[in-house]
Formats: sequence, C-alpha cells, structure tokens
Amino acid sequence: MRSHYFIKMPLVGAVLGAALFLSACSSHSPEQSDNQNQGSNKTESELVINSSHGSQTLEPTVVSYPAGSSVQGVSLSENAAFEDPLEFINRPIFAFNDKLFEYVLIPAAKGYTKVVPDPVRNSVGNFFSNIREPLNALNQLFQGDVGDSGKSVGRFLINSTVGILGFFDPATSWFEIDEKVSTINDTLVNYDVGYGSYLVLPILGQSDLRNGFSTITESVFHPIQYATENPETLYIQAYGGFHAFSPEAPTYEQLRSETDDPYIFFRNLYMQSMLRDQQYPELQNGAAVEPANVADDASASPQE
Repeated sequence: MRSHYFIKMPLVGAVLGAALFLSACSSHSPEQSDNQNQGSNKTESELVINSSHGSQTLEPTVVSYPAGSSVQGVSLSENAAFEDPLEFINRPIFAFNDKLFEYVLIPAAKGYTKVVPDPVRNSVGNFFSNIREPLNALNQLFQGDVGDSGKSVGRFLINSTVGILGFFDPATSWFEIDEKVSTINDTLVNYDVGYGSYLVLPILGQSDLRNGFSTITESVFHPIQYATENPETLYIQAYGGFHAFSPEAPTYEQLRSETDDPYIFFRNLYMQSMLRDQQYPELQNGAAVEPANVADDASASPQE
C-alpha cells in the first residue's frame, strides 16, 4: 500500500499541474472564430442513431453561450461562433485519434462485437461497472447524497458476492437497486466548478479540463489499482476502455462520415451534450425535472 502511495502522489501532482497549465492557456488565449468552417458542417437533416438504449436523434449544431447568460440564453444556432483556446493542441491530438480509430480501434471493435457473444460482453460490462462502485459511492458521499452512496455500497457487496465478482447484476434484477454512476466530474459540477475549456485527450477523445481531470484522477485511484499490479493493471484498464468503446464504434464512424471538418463537428456535439447534461441532470433517468442553472458554468469561460 505504501508503494501505491508514493507512485500515485507524483501522478496526481502532475495531473494538477497540467490542469493549472491548461487553465492558464485557456484564460490567456485569443478568441478564435469558426464562422468560416460552419458551412462545411451543416447537415440537411437530423441523424438518427440506433443503440442498445433505443433510437436517438442527434443534431450536430454549434453551441454558443455568452458570458453571464442564463441557461435559456444558450444558443444552438449553426451560425454561432465558438471560442476554442486550446485548438492548437486539440487539433493534432484529434487527428491522431481519428486515424487510430479509423485504422485500428474501429476495425478491432467490429471484430470484437462480432466474435464475442452478447451475454459475454454484458457480463464483462457488469464486471467493470461493479469494480467502480466504490468510486460512485465516494463521489455521491462528497455530493451529500448519502442514500445513493449507501446504495452503491450495497450494489458492490451484492454483485461482488452473489453476482460472482460482479459478472452478474443481481442488485438490479433481484433487489431493484439501480446503478447510478457518479464521477469526480459530477462532484466538481456539484460545487460549481467550471469546465475550463474544450480538451481532446489522446485515445480517450472529446473532453474538457474538468472532465479530463476527473478521468485521469479516477484512473489513478481506480479500485483495480489496489487489486492488481502493473502491467496487469494497465492491461485490464485498457481492455475496459476498449470494451466500453466497441459498441460506440459504428456511431463514431457514421457521424464522422457526415462532415468535412470532423474536429469542429465533434467538438460542437460534445459541448452541446455537456451543457444539456448540466441543464437536465436527471434526463438519463427519464424524470421530468426543472432545468438546472448552468449560468455560472457558462460564464466561467466566456465563449463569445
């Protein structure tokens, strides 16, 4: 345990340092407009994506949110400008990711979903969902959701034992305790921490400074780190990421074919999705709720 401590602390320090550096870059970079690029990104109709969660209609529109505006002031006009202070970093990383997806990950994902039966992939997904339940519980506790935190602990105990190391999900099917994923990003949002700016991570793809910090930090403190040793830990985490990506590969490929400038397209789609999730935090649960106030987050990094 002591060796884990001395390994993780420098990593966390590096993550924090990188986040501060990128925040500084985003706060001092000149505004950049993509008005000239919008013509190549317009689609004539909505795009319908079919997935295991049903059909979803996507509109790859540009997101604009002036400083100090309320959530009702969020514009979804395709003619809006969008400030992207880290574009000089993001574009090369996106280009690398795009080629990696096209020639390596998407073909591998198609083969994986074709060869591995659905029940096996479902069990693998259950395992990775279960192993992160302690992270869900901690984040929910930090957010003040004691009830949800207790449910996450209960799910972990039930699925790790009755569910055979989490490969099955009796907590949901037998005890009706549904999974509620909660990340460090959700905790930071709960405390009104702004997203910083749009960020593309190598291999991991679209993100922002806040969510990128969450992703990297959770990978460092993931429970699998304490259950295995390197290099097995890296192999398991890499496989978990690939497993999560595999059902999304056809969606990426289809969306990619719809635009001449995929960087702008996926950036705008990500930002629209991020703002929507903050405006309607309970949308995934199907509940009718009042929109959350994301004005502070929108004004934390003015985009116009």
